[in-house]
Amino acid sequence: MERMKVYLAAASFFAAIFFAALAVLLPPIGEIDLSVNVFIAQLLLFAATMLGVDLYVEKIKMLKK
Repeated sequence: MERMKVYLAAASFFAAIFFAALAVLLPPIGEIDLSVNVFIAQLLLFAATMLGVDLYVEKIKMLKK
């Protein structure tokens, strides 16, 4: 379970970087606004952060036992 959280956090982080880079570097193609792309990137970064915090708390609890 811990390994899956690490992979999910890493995937969310890299997807956020990818979406943010696309939003900044590519010209608009259709109706999706720049703010929507940036918002998706921020949500993915938040998910990666929360998974990282959860893993850190789990490690602290294991060390205290």
